[in-house]
Amino acid sequence: MNSIKQSQSNDEAQFLIRTFFKQIGLGKIIHQINFKRHTPISPLMMIKWLMTTIFARKSLYREQSDANFTTRTVRNFLNDGRTNWQKLTCLLTSQVIKALRPFIDSRRRLALIIDDSLFARPYAKKTELLARVYDHNKGVYVRGYRALTLGWSNANTFLPVNFALMSSGKAENQLGPCLKNDQRTLAGQRRNQARTKMNEAAVDLVSQALQNGVPAQYVLFDWSP
Repeated sequence: MNSIKQSQSNDEAQFLIRTFFKQIGLGKIIHQINFKRHTPISPLMMIKWLMTTIFARKSLYREQSDANFTTRTVRNFLNDGRTNWQKLTCLLTSQVIKALRPFIDSRRRLALIIDDSLFARPYAKKTELLARVYDHNKGVYVRGYRALTLGWSNANTFLPVNFALMSSGKAENQLGPCLKNDQRTLAGQRRNQARTKMNEAAVDLVSQALQNGVPAQYVLFDWSP
C-alpha cells in the first residue's frame, strides 16, 4: 500500500512540474542561457528529473538513474561552465513574478534583497579559488567562500534571483588554484567575478536582475560600520 501511495505522489509531482514548466516557458528560457547541445538528451528532461528528485527528498547520488540518462549525465550538465546559470535563475524568477503580479496588491513595494553567508570548506585543499575568508560570527579566518545571494520580495513572497560564490581578490588569501582565465567565456567571467569586491559583485547581480526583467523599487541589505 505504501508503494502505491509513493507512486501516486511521484505522478502528481511530475504533473505539477510539467504544468510549471509550461506556464513559465522553460523551453524558451533554455535557448537564452547559452546551453550547448553536446548530448542528445534534452535539458528539460534532466531539470524535470532533478526537481522530481528534490521533491521526493532524495539526493542526486542516491536516486536511481532515468531510463534515458544516468546521474553522471546530470552532474556533467550541472557542471557545464558554458551555461549561464545566473541568467537562468533571473529569467525563471522574472517569469514567476509575471504570473504573480495579478495577485499582488499595487500598494506593496517590490524589493531586491542582498545577503552573504559563509560557505566553509575546512577540509578542502585544492578546490578551485578556495580562499581564507573572514567569519564575522567567530572573528576568525576559515577556509571556504562567501555565498552572495540576491532575492526578490513583496513583503509576502520571497523568490531567489541570483547568486555568486565569492573567493578573495588578495593573493595572500587565495589557497586554491585558478584555471586559465579567458574573459571571453562565461566561466572566465565567473572566476573574475569571484575575486572582485563584494559590493561590486552585488551591483553586478542587481544589474543582471533588472536587465532580465525582475521588477524592483528598492534594494535592501544589512550594513555594519
